[in-house]
Amino acid sequence: MSTTVDAPGSASAHAVSAGRPAVGPPRDGVVSEHDAFDALAEAWDDLWRRTTGATAFQSHAWSSAWARAYVPAGQLAAVTVWDGGTLVAAAPLYRSRRGLVPVLAPLGGPLSDATDVLVDPEVPDAGRRLADALVQVHGWRVLDLPEVLPGSMAQEWTQLWPGRVRRTPSSLNLQLPVLSQGDLLARLPSRTAGTLRRKLKKVEKLGIERVELPREAVPAAVEELIRLHAAQWAGRRGNPEHLTERFRAFLVHALEAMVDRGQAVFVQYRLDGRVMATEVDLVSHRQLAYYLAGIDPDLREHIDTSVLLVAGAVELAHRLELPEYSFLRGDEDYKLRWRPDHVTAERVMLARPGLLGSGGYFPVTAGSTTVMTLARRALGGRARELARAVMHRIRQARAGG
Repeated sequence: MSTTVDAPGSASAHAVSAGRPAVGPPRDGVVSEHDAFDALAEAWDDLWRRTTGATAFQSHAWSSAWARAYVPAGQLAAVTVWDGGTLVAAAPLYRSRRGLVPVLAPLGGPLSDATDVLVDPEVPDAGRRLADALVQVHGWRVLDLPEVLPGSMAQEWTQLWPGRVRRTPSSLNLQLPVLSQGDLLARLPSRTAGTLRRKLKKVEKLGIERVELPREAVPAAVEELIRLHAAQWAGRRGNPEHLTERFRAFLVHALEAMVDRGQAVFVQYRLDGRVMATEVDLVSHRQLAYYLAGIDPDLREHIDTSVLLVAGAVELAHRLELPEYSFLRGDEDYKLRWRPDHVTAERVMLARPGLLGSGGYFPVTAGSTTVMTLARRALGGRARELARAVMHRIRQARAGG
């Protein structure tokens, strides 16, 4: 089945008052039009709040904004399951191709650090019905979930899948317990803790003002964020996608709604009225996650800016009563000095049930994973630098369209 579903509260829900035929309760199916997906905001985020393992990357604002910026008309495939007028399961997906294989992939693409589905834990058959609804979607061979974190709903839900399932290790995520500054430093070796204490005192002495921005400030703040991010990465291998117009439009669209709904915090650091750094943190049920920052190179000459951002974010997480602060993907040195916990995501691929199954996609990806693993072992310490160089070339190609 491939239908466009209208959510409660959408324009079609008021058809009677407009003199048009009444529309019944929403049906399980796939939402393929951007306007119809936008209309799901209230029902989607209500389900998101009930799916306690979900991250901000599955929020409606993030998914719909990315779809608007990156998914052409006709490729959107958000699968929904309803009990009357209540959304009880959903998978934010779009159609793609990997070589000759038609694939369903999660909205957010490479700009999202976590992959998940939404399933109401209080509805016993919601997960099974989501699997059934996906099987009914035409024209795909593999559902590819690249960043499934431990404890996520997708990790449990994929055990219900009626076809073949392949799981391989994916990205490393680093996260800290949210503690007072003193307790956080007490976890570290004494020498490292002493160095960080000195850096924190230097930050405090500089007298930087930390400001959390309201929704109406987001468009101008995104412009400032991109400007500072470009200056921060000038002459180095940053992500070229962050400097594109489509990324700018996506970020404004997503963050306006997410700041308003408490799913993101947009922070500026000012010195004598001048914006010296800006940062986007994403808010989930259990976790505050660092997403993107822009830093004036002048500020880096005076203080360790990573200490400034981490200290401010952990304090924010403590105030929000969240137990975890996540650096998200990557094992950069500035993260490792805090001795974070290591969490490895899984790439989970689900083959469409039937004779064709994954259409050869599983063996190909398994082979490429084996080659990369062997290369990392052979290259030893050079693997990280090589991987970063390769990924930089790939990102440049994608950003160039």
